[in-house]
Amino acid sequence: MGLLRRILGPASKYDGRIPYTYEARVPVAGVEGMVQTYLSDTLCGLLEALDAAGVRPDEPAILEVRPDGEIPVSIEHCVGPEGRWLRRPAACESFRRHYAGHVAEGRCGFTDRSRAATGPIVEIAR
Repeated sequence: MGLLRRILGPASKYDGRIPYTYEARVPVAGVEGMVQTYLSDTLCGLLEALDAAGVRPDEPAILEVRPDGEIPVSIEHCVGPEGRWLRRPAACESFRRHYAGHVAEGRCGFTDRSRAATGPIVEIAR
C-alpha cells in the first residue's frame, strides 16, 4: 500500500455510490440513552463483530454512514432464516440483492477496505 493510500484511505471511500462506513448502535440494558457503538468499513465486517460480541439481531440499529447523512440498514437483510447474523458469502448475496453498489458483476465494491471493526464504544445516544 502506497504512502498516499495510507494517508487518504481506500479509494472506495471516495465512491459516492457506496457508504463511507457502517455503524451499529446497541442500547445498554438498564441505562436510558446509553449505547454501545461498533464501526466497520464493511457491512460484513460489522456483522462478524456483532456476532463475536454476542449481540443479537433484535438489539442494534445498523446505519450506512454517508457524507450526506445516515441511512438505516434493514436488519432482515443481515440475518439468515435461522435468525443469526449472515456471514460471507451469504451476506454478500443478500447485500447484492438489496444494496446497490455493494456487489456488482461478482465483484465486491469494498475489496480495498479492512473488515476489522472497532467497538464497543460506549456513548450517550444522539
